[in-house]
Amino acid sequence: REDDPELYAGLFQRMGEAQCAVWKRFMEEFAEAFCVLRFGDDLGFHTATLLPHDDIRAHILPVYRRITDMVHAKGKPFLLHSCGNLFAMFGDIIELGGIDAKHSNEDSIAPFPVWVEKYGDRIGNFGGIDTDVLCRFDESYIRKYIFDCLDAVKGHGGIAFSSGNSIPDYVPTAGYLAMIEAVRDWRGDR
Repeated sequence: REDDPELYAGLFQRMGEAQCAVWKRFMEEFAEAFCVLRFGDDLGFHTATLLPHDDIRAHILPVYRRITDMVHAKGKPFLLHSCGNLFAMFGDIIELGGIDAKHSNEDSIAPFPVWVEKYGDRIGNFGGIDTDVLCRFDESYIRKYIFDCLDAVKGHGGIAFSSGNSIPDYVPTAGYLAMIEAVRDWRGDR
């Protein structure tokens, strides 16, 4: 960035061109097979974004917008998976990037209800239970955690409840099943 700003900007430009070419072809050939489209691009870590905000605005969000415009042109919503503490610039990610929904949340950054409270009127929020909770706690704790979380976001639009990240193979089966059963019970499905 500092040593060779031209090279730095050029890398983002070339990557953006490649991503847009892939998305253009994908949308032409497969858009009708999907109801929502997404990609993962972890922009942050526990305390901040990985790059300065100005660099994300200048080099990353315009590519997001080109991709989300292609997705929206086919009448589909776009979901961004991004880990990290993005609060300082998440409004720009929504507005400049054109995203319709976000996935990934960790309680160590902010519990799911905080994301829903801040952005639930603008985008859909996917997530809910921190994967760490599924790994470290028993079924009764998981159930209470989920009920508390769902009670806190009730009445806010645009949520899809799941783990805050992927379900890795080290998540105990009992924790995963406790999550599924608790959500079904909270909704009155069982």
